[in-house]
Amino acid sequence: MRKPTLVFIDIDGTLLDSSHHIPESARKECQRAQQAGHKLFICSGRAASDIDPPVLELGFDGIVSDGGACAELDGETIIDEHMPEESIHAATAFFNAHTMPYAWHCPDGMHATIPFLNRIGVWKKMLRYPRMRGSWHTITNPDKPPMVVRKGTFYIPEDGSLTIEDVQHALAGYATIIHGSIHASSDDNGEILIPGVNKGTALTAIAQRLGVPLADTIAIGDSENDLEMIQAAGIGVAMGNGTAPAKSVADMIAPHVDNNGLAAALHRLLP
Repeated sequence: MRKPTLVFIDIDGTLLDSSHHIPESARKECQRAQQAGHKLFICSGRAASDIDPPVLELGFDGIVSDGGACAELDGETIIDEHMPEESIHAATAFFNAHTMPYAWHCPDGMHATIPFLNRIGVWKKMLRYPRMRGSWHTITNPDKPPMVVRKGTFYIPEDGSLTIEDVQHALAGYATIIHGSIHASSDDNGEILIPGVNKGTALTAIAQRLGVPLADTIAIGDSENDLEMIQAAGIGVAMGNGTAPAKSVADMIAPHVDNNGLAAALHRLLP
């Protein structure tokens, strides 16, 4: 029997297709891989409480959430990084000054402004998955943000007055700002991360904890928040629908997510 491989899988645009469903081919390949003794991990920019129930029902061996700021293994939280308070205050002041919709990823769930909730369409998700209602909280006083934060997500102004690069420049020194993945082909949203904390650092920490060499790890993703894990893994895979930066650092390009891309990658790499 071959030694187990650790496989880190992004959710949006990787496990979930463009219709936000898990392709049956992906479901079967994930089950086959686990039955063969490999360990599969969700590795997402989402908060753990914001992961769709059908994803969790697949029975992953662990969860990396909040872009690497949190990780759970065997029911134990083994990574729990928090953003410095000065970074939270600086970002909140900037977002408010420019009337930007935003949300903070916190241990007790997502804390979001009403414009963010409306723009992301969270109400539809709550109707589909009622159990997730308790994981979303409305920011009623924008001048008093939550102080225990793992990550942030934001939209730039709809009038085009700012770009993601403008936000990067304004918050340089406070946080890492990257293009978001709420909409795969859009530049209207971004993520605010703790400097030095990402999916790649989480992948490395989990591999070390389990005593598995990085050479025996696989990372599969499609967007800018997947770059570090694609680079850190023994084999980094970018989806065919992935961004140009993701593809540029990958060892392998899988087919499009809507063309059984995840299943094809798992079938090829874990025969």
